[in-house]
Amino acid sequence: MQVTATERAVQIVERAKAARPGSLTITIGTGCCESTAPFLYEDFWPGPDQEVVGEVAGVPVYAPEYLRTMYPGDDGVVIDVHDGPAESMSIETEWDCRLFLRGHGVDTGSDTVCAVAPDGPGLLATSPPGSHVRGELPEQFRRLKLR
Repeated sequence: MQVTATERAVQIVERAKAARPGSLTITIGTGCCESTAPFLYEDFWPGPDQEVVGEVAGVPVYAPEYLRTMYPGDDGVVIDVHDGPAESMSIETEWDCRLFLRGHGVDTGSDTVCAVAPDGPGLLATSPPGSHVRGELPEQFRRLKLR
């Protein structure tokens, strides 16, 4: 597995290094809600199946075995930054931004996001007002009973 970072991600990690006295690490694949999001922690103890898969500004990036097997050899991801309000236990959210993953070779020129309008369900930021996101469940889920 190969992990690299954008210049913006390097800047955020450098900022965290300047602000925090402890040992920093980035871990991918350990979140409960964002299972593959990168988390920047201070004094984090990696699990027994985690190995270093890269570094950002001298901070090691760890990933568990299940994730490493999904990206064999030179396959991998790029750690990038999304600026804007963020909720997480990851350090960079203190500065209203969030680390996230991109695939290698992904065009980063598009900033299309899904925004939540105050008067209704999600709206695509590039869609005209009132064009709500719509869709249908796949056939196999339509009769599924949830408890």
